[in-house]
Amino acid sequence: MNDNLLTYPFTRSGKSAIVPPPPWYYGVTYISAYVKFQKDTLYQFLPNFLDSKGEGWIYIAEFISPSEETWDLMYQDPDLTQYLEGAIGLRVYYEGKSYLYFPFMWVDKDWALVRGWLDGYPKKIAKISMTKLHPLLPKYNKPENGLKLGGYVVRGGNFLFRLQVELREKVDDVPLRSFGAPLNVRIYPARGESETSVFELVSRVRDENVLGEIWKGDAKIELGGYVNDELDKLKIEDVIAGYYYTTYFKVRTTRLLAKLDRETLVSK
Repeated sequence: MNDNLLTYPFTRSGKSAIVPPPPWYYGVTYISAYVKFQKDTLYQFLPNFLDSKGEGWIYIAEFISPSEETWDLMYQDPDLTQYLEGAIGLRVYYEGKSYLYFPFMWVDKDWALVRGWLDGYPKKIAKISMTKLHPLLPKYNKPENGLKLGGYVVRGGNFLFRLQVELREKVDDVPLRSFGAPLNVRIYPARGESETSVFELVSRVRDENVLGEIWKGDAKIELGGYVNDELDKLKIEDVIAGYYYTTYFKVRTTRLLAKLDRETLVSK
């Protein structure tokens, strides 16, 4: 059994674990938007030690993601290597450095959710849909000027957000790269008096990171909400641009930045 990572269910071989051990590989297609949130609506989503000027990144994405030990699942059970994800990210500042922090994130597979929790991503299960291209389709066969793409995230009885992008031009980079490395809070609360809760500030380390073709355009966003998804409290001040792009990255480790306690997480 591999000792690098152990998740339920337990077996001596480790093959039944919902998340295989790293390294994990990611091939991703993004429909995204670069936005400016009203700063005064962000405080309730940030721990005390983080600050933000309002820069945000909203995306819907298709992930293809095997691990080193599960490449065979690409043909044995593709469902265990593919998932959709939607997220709302913020550019935050911690100890003078810029990071990417996600107050909200949703996926459509249980193993993607558990893997995210291991690294502090706030994932929930939702229904997610996005435009896909096919090389032989009329019109929707490649990114080009004027092409319209979209997607949405629905959880329970309501939509959380809807995103649409109209492509205009091919570009060399995405603003998200300037946000910095991911910054996450790992939370595992104690369930008994003799236990100790885990509150850790961590950052995922990418061993490899490659950007594919990038297209920029105009974006439209509708934010919704749900009974336990407080998106209705977020307010967008400006939608700066939309993006469609592909990327590849590899993840092996997560770096511990600080040990926290509950009081440090309470919103201002």
